[in-house]
Amino acid sequence: MSESYAQPSGDVKRQQLSRFVLITCISLISFFPINILLPSFPALAARFDTPTAEIALSISLFTLVFSISQLIAGPLSDKWGRKEVLLGCITLSIIGAIGCALAPDYLTFLLFRSVQAMGCGFFVLGHALVEDLFEEEDRARVRLYYMTLSGSFVALSPLIGSWLQTTFDWQGSFYGFALMALGMLIHASCILASKSASPHRAQVSVIGTLKAVASNRDFLRYWWIAALVFACYFALISVTPLIFMDTLKLSEYQYALVLMVYGVAYLLGGVAASYLQKRISLARQINIGLGLLSVSGVLLALIIHYEAITTISLLIPMLISALAVTLVRPAAISAAMLLFSSSAGTAASAGNSIMFITAAVSSAALAQTGGHLLMTIALSFIGLSLWGLLTNSRIGRR
Repeated sequence: MSESYAQPSGDVKRQQLSRFVLITCISLISFFPINILLPSFPALAARFDTPTAEIALSISLFTLVFSISQLIAGPLSDKWGRKEVLLGCITLSIIGAIGCALAPDYLTFLLFRSVQAMGCGFFVLGHALVEDLFEEEDRARVRLYYMTLSGSFVALSPLIGSWLQTTFDWQGSFYGFALMALGMLIHASCILASKSASPHRAQVSVIGTLKAVASNRDFLRYWWIAALVFACYFALISVTPLIFMDTLKLSEYQYALVLMVYGVAYLLGGVAASYLQKRISLARQINIGLGLLSVSGVLLALIIHYEAITTISLLIPMLISALAVTLVRPAAISAAMLLFSSSAGTAASAGNSIMFITAAVSSAALAQTGGHLLMTIALSFIGLSLWGLLTNSRIGRR
């Protein structure tokens, strides 16, 4: 464990639990800006007199700004300290969320949405804190556990979003985010030491570390694999309101139930990944997940070709893709972070930026495909999974 996080003797289990709670909360709150907001798309479109497709594009805007912010937050946390950067970012994200809820027009909403995205750069610090707060032999397990717990939130987030929409209108998800972020701010201020980056890190050039990260081919390959599967997940989840509510005419509650089933599959994927991690190599686990993603794309293409599009038929490839993502992402990210554990903030920000920029660009492109949306997603699943398999086969080579 990092010496900078050493604490006086006490209840070790309670200390570890408190740290795990913080990391888990960082993972869970990351679903508020996107997943929990999804059921509110029609209400947002009505409130700002804007087509639902443009509201979907605001997700891509959020992701692009977020990608830039985490590229800044990670290196700064290595240089100035995790606690200082974490608390500053959380505060900025709260301001942005409240601004979104109070926005009088769509332009103002987008402005504060960008402020929220800048603050949400703290999401990337979850990976860095795993490296700092836990021993090397525990990190992969901790990362897998909190990603599995995040699967539970994927399952519940549509229902939470639907409840917030029904009870508080579209502003509910933003007030909910602000409240949870405030709780995290208080918790982090209590358990993290000030100037929590180790003293020798402050002397390390951020640019120099970024160059080292960018020149490590295996690091880039692992994160590229994570980016490919996340792009598939993100592209699909960001257009589900268009598919299920606009095209298949599901109600907000029915749509929430569909995403809840998808989230359960995400959770089960985490359980499967936990089982496989103890029995097979990370490389093989990645290959299994990528194979499942390809199968999901083939099934989706067949459903479209034979015009068998229903809620149930679409759920089958969606569930397989959820399992695939939860098998691949934790394995690829853990392998990548192990290569730069001494500069975890910079490494995590660089990797996450690759992942989210890829997701933002792909989802924005998909939103423009119109009537060919589902087939484009199917072909993307197949193509990106094959690309991932090729990339994984090259790891370890110069």
